[in-house]
Amino acid sequence: MNEKLKIRFSGRGGQGIKFLGSVLVRVAMAANYYATLTVDYTPSVRGGPIFCDVILNTAPISYPFCDKDADIFIAIDQNGFERASECIYEKTHSFIDEHTIANPEEIIQKGIIHRVPITRRADEKKMPKSANIVCLGFLSEYLKESGKIDLKEEYYDQVLNNMPKQFRAINIQSYQLGQALYQELINKFQ
Repeated sequence: MNEKLKIRFSGRGGQGIKFLGSVLVRVAMAANYYATLTVDYTPSVRGGPIFCDVILNTAPISYPFCDKDADIFIAIDQNGFERASECIYEKTHSFIDEHTIANPEEIIQKGIIHRVPITRRADEKKMPKSANIVCLGFLSEYLKESGKIDLKEEYYDQVLNNMPKQFRAINIQSYQLGQALYQELINKFQ
C-alpha cells in the first residue's frame, strides 16, 4: 500500500519553520519513509514570510511540492499564512494559530480550518522560540489519531534525543507541550 502525505508549514523567518520541516523529515526517514523538504522564503530572512513543504511517502517521491493539494497546512504567522495558503484544497486540514492569524476564513475557502493556540501556549510556558517544535508535537498526535501515516513515537524520540545537548531538553519539553495541546483540543477536531 502506498502511503503519501503532503504537509506545508508556514511562518516568518526566525520561527524555525525550516528546522521544523527538517526534524519531521528525519523522523520519517528513521521510520523508513521517503521524504523531501523544500523551502520558500523572501530575501528578508529574519521576519519575512517562509514556508516549507514536506512530502512523506512509502514510494520514491517525484515531485516535492504542495501545489493546491496539501493534506495538512500549519500556519503560525499572518504573512507566512497569506503567502503559503495556495496549497489548500477541499481535503486539506488547516491548523491555524488563533493568536497570530486574523480572519483565515477570508483566505481559506476550501478544506477544514482548525484554530489552535500554538504560539500562545508556547508563550504561556515561556518557550516562545519553540513554537515550531510545539507544532511537531501537535502534528505527531494528529497523525497518530487520524491514522494518516505511521510515525511511531520511538522515531520522534530517536530524533529528539539526538539533538545537541544544549537544545535537547527544551525541544523535548516543547514537543510534549504540543502533544498535550492536541490532546486538550481533540474533541474540537472530531
